[in-house]
Amino acid sequence: SEVARMIEGARAELKQRGIKDADKAPIPEEVFRPQAERRVRLGLVVAELVRANVLQAKPEQIKAHIDELAASYEKPQDVVRWYFSDNNRLAEVEAVVIENNVTDFVLGKAKVNEK
Repeated sequence: SEVARMIEGARAELKQRGIKDADKAPIPEEVFRPQAERRVRLGLVVAELVRANVLQAKPEQIKAHIDELAASYEKPQDVVRWYFSDNNRLAEVEAVVIENNVTDFVLGKAKVNEK
């Protein structure tokens, strides 16, 4: 669940800060429940926005983003291969591309009123 993920994140942060037995620290679920519920609701709204408006990441967008990330390295092709060799890394790039698509879509629909 999102609450469990957030508690694990908090424990990892405590451990990183040098707190002993951070992985056993009692962290009540209620602390994270409102934020977790908000994240889940937001995720559902964004997922529906992506679905309804066909904002999924296209393969050419993913490739272009990876090429852009790799461009600053000495051997860009090695970086490109590194991304494409791992589905988790590829999924992270796909998430960024989807986020960019949603942002562009929402900004394209926004109306600015100057006061």
